[in-house]
Amino acid sequence: MGVFTTMSSSFKYYDHSSMKDENIRLNDEQFVTLKEIYVERLVDNMSTKDLVQYVTDDMTKWVDSLNYNDAMVEFKEYWDEYFTDTIAEVVEITS
Repeated sequence: MGVFTTMSSSFKYYDHSSMKDENIRLNDEQFVTLKEIYVERLVDNMSTKDLVQYVTDDMTKWVDSLNYNDAMVEFKEYWDEYFTDTIAEVVEITS
């Protein structure tokens, strides 16, 4: 299976409509549009459970990539006035 690249090469695939191999070459704008449509349709076809799992996994990876201070800044900004209560809850749960 080939990889799409813009203008530098073409992509060869079997076209089921014409029943033969075809080559396609998209310009940058067309390639960006194709990617946008792909993501939109992929997301549209995901179940709510799958979407929640995907976002949870993605956000977990992002939070795990933060160093201690950057993470604490994010947590403080998110919980704002409830930050101290949340820290107390964490300490209680893990004691």
